[in-house]
Amino acid sequence: MKTRFISTILIFILTFTVKAQQIDFSGIWSGKLSLPNTIKLTIVFNLQKDSTDKYSATLDSPDQGAKGIPTENVTIKEDSILIKVPAIAGSFEGKIFTDSMKIDGKWKQGGMNLDLVLYKVDKVEEVKRPQEPKEPFPYKVEDVKFENTTDNITLAGTLTMPKEGKNFPAVIMITGSGPQNRNEELLGHKPFLVIADYLTRNGFAVLRYDDRGIAKSTGNYSTAIRRILLQMPYLQLSI
Repeated sequence: MKTRFISTILIFILTFTVKAQQIDFSGIWSGKLSLPNTIKLTIVFNLQKDSTDKYSATLDSPDQGAKGIPTENVTIKEDSILIKVPAIAGSFEGKIFTDSMKIDGKWKQGGMNLDLVLYKVDKVEEVKRPQEPKEPFPYKVEDVKFENTTDNITLAGTLTMPKEGKNFPAVIMITGSGPQNRNEELLGHKPFLVIADYLTRNGFAVLRYDDRGIAKSTGNYSTAIRRILLQMPYLQLSI
């Protein structure tokens, strides 16, 4: 009886292994990662299989505008999968449910160990930002540059102003902590673009610019923090 029981288990394992080898896991695997700050990020693994049946993958984070992040390797063994992503010091390990084409696993990164369930899908839903203004704009939009002669750097930004009139009240938008571009872009959101659009539509001239060393501004952001804290630069605009 014991021998028959062991034989049954072995047959089951062999059957599952053969079945798993026959299934092609190539394609799009997508799921939602819940972060501690209640933000949910869409995580996408794009799996591909070569002629030797070896898998490779890239990682996308559509909510953050990140695509094609390379992975180190993809290991599929029996009902488990392991994907290492050294570029962002992360990894995903999970159990494969072939009947529902689901992977129930964990995303590990920066000391975090978060639940992540992936499903095989035909395509990833496009991220929609209905609040983001779209061209054509009913106001003037101009790319500008201005010099910081003290540190010999050039800051680049966007100046928007109403099409009609002159002597507009002006707003200069300065980003918060961390290196950011003129739109203060974060996780695919562009709050400075939205605010500048609203203000300009209501009669304001608005200047927003890239932090030094970011996007089209020159300089080194890491060496600018102390100076910014101690001395706010003075900028005069002639409109």
